[in-house]
Amino acid sequence: MEYTLGIDIGTSKAASVIIDESGSVVAHDSRPHDARLHAPKGHAEYDALQLIQAALESATSLPEAYKSQVTAIGVTGQMHGIILLDDTLKPVTPLINWQDQRCSPQFLDELKAQTGENLKTGYGGATLAWLMKHQRLPHTVASSGTIHDMLVAVLVGAKDIVMDPTDAASWGFFDLASKRWNLHAIEDLDIQPHILPKVVESGSVVGSLTKVAAAQLGMQAGIPVYAAIGDNQASLMATLSIPETQIALTLGTGGQISVVLPAGSNPADYVGGNTCEIRPYPGGRYAVVAAPLCGGSAWAWLADVADSWLRELGLTPPDRTTLYKRLNELGSEATESELIIAPSFLGERDDPSRRGAIWGINLSNLTLGNTARALSLGIMENFRSMMPEGVLKERRSVVCSGNALRKNPLLVSAAEKIFGLPLNPVEGFEEAATGAALLARETAKFRGAPLKHRRLRRTLCS
Repeated sequence: MEYTLGIDIGTSKAASVIIDESGSVVAHDSRPHDARLHAPKGHAEYDALQLIQAALESATSLPEAYKSQVTAIGVTGQMHGIILLDDTLKPVTPLINWQDQRCSPQFLDELKAQTGENLKTGYGGATLAWLMKHQRLPHTVASSGTIHDMLVAVLVGAKDIVMDPTDAASWGFFDLASKRWNLHAIEDLDIQPHILPKVVESGSVVGSLTKVAAAQLGMQAGIPVYAAIGDNQASLMATLSIPETQIALTLGTGGQISVVLPAGSNPADYVGGNTCEIRPYPGGRYAVVAAPLCGGSAWAWLADVADSWLRELGLTPPDRTTLYKRLNELGSEATESELIIAPSFLGERDDPSRRGAIWGINLSNLTLGNTARALSLGIMENFRSMMPEGVLKERRSVVCSGNALRKNPLLVSAAEKIFGLPLNPVEGFEEAATGAALLARETAKFRGAPLKHRRLRRTLCS
């Protein structure tokens, strides 16, 4: 039996899985990395070495019986973020991730006027331009990449960073048609092109696992390691069985809604303004993706408010599990009301200045149940409204994942109401790590053939 390892470096945790030849998960691990650094307001920075270490520790913890038979390694991680490295691939900045808000709307407008690129705050290209303009670019910088690109380089002992199109497009300054950096835009900003990583096709082998990395992980040296893929596309690989007829909805701390376009589609036909984007997808396809800045954290906001108000009244609030359970019960019992909640509490990528709002309040309808119901519907309506008109047609189901959906039935019923489709929960976990493993396995086994989609199946060892 041959096995494949998948590793994911997420926003709050590192995770790893091992899958067998059928794509079933046989072992898994996840652990919080606690790598976020204290930074100025609006800045989101993470200790890169701590992130790498957490990922390695997660993979190392997997059972020896499976690790000894691993024949391929796939890697994924949080998209959009950027880390700058010196000529030895040591970090000279923290990871500045997708949550970063240092790029003001005015700065982004200036970028668009200068380059024609419609970038958003938190995107690697915008962050790089900001560092350049404010003279914060370290003089020792020689290259750049995502945190998962850096992990791949560590595993294979690479001298250079490479990046696949799924991550390159998430930075901006990337042409979808040619799958190359937009060098004219980059040079207009006086950014040296050599700083940007070389772009390789999804599923490319970057190198082989070094003896040092193999000894740490408890695996054999020489195992092929594949180019890292963005976590959005990795999750889709793991969760969609018939992508042409399904909507993928993920709701955890953040959230995303994704639709894989039919093969041969012209991505220009699906552009719907600034609320969504077209992303490369393995197999030469594309996906339409929208990602509210305040996904599952919008639902957590209500629990935070209820907890805070009880404490201010001198009362002892229930534990979080009990509190969420009660919010789900009250929201499910609530009837139709005029209450409407727009949950853009952190702004949105197309409008960072936007804020949440509540409408339709009268003297009797601002109950906790009505508020929970209105918030759940508002979260789902925010997802739906971000997608271009027509892109959701001909879809037959919503495949849902993420802890916020798994643990809150009120959010599930709200999604069914807003989309008018049945929700099919993913029967698994660590979808991004599993998708990275599937891509590595499928590429190794079916190189040159169309990539397969496989519903994540949970088969755990005891």
